[in-house]
Amino acid sequence: MCSALRAGGVEAVAVLRSRAPECRVVMLTTFDDEEYVVQALGAGAHGYLLKDLPAEELAHAVRLAHAGVTQLDSSVAHHLTTSLSSPGPAQAPAVPLSPRETDILRLVAQGHTNREIAARLYLSEGTVKNHVSHILTRLALRDRTQAALRARDLGLL
Repeated sequence: MCSALRAGGVEAVAVLRSRAPECRVVMLTTFDDEEYVVQALGAGAHGYLLKDLPAEELAHAVRLAHAGVTQLDSSVAHHLTTSLSSPGPAQAPAVPLSPRETDILRLVAQGHTNREIAARLYLSEGTVKNHVSHILTRLALRDRTQAALRARDLGLL
């Protein structure tokens, strides 16, 4: 029996990713705990979703993970964003954005709406909303205005 099958979720992700680095793992769990989310993502998970997710959304998340897009449950993303944007000891370093997220951040900074971005990149508006949420979470930003300012600071404009 594979040792990953006897391990906890985070340990299993780490084992799977070490043995098959190209593997994309989406955590499906009942734990809405910030520390566990950070551990799972740190171990290499490409998504963190809660088990009450409708089947079609889970299937969509798996397809996005396969394409390299990290998926976070909206309540998990909210907890992380709140935690990372609240004053505290030391802020975690920013996670690099995927090429698609970088494109979307650039368009947000140019003042485009989600609908305009979706049309321009041939995506659904919901997918763009997910990307924007992930960008805000990954960069510990509160809103699109902060995202635009960060894009400017990163030289994306």
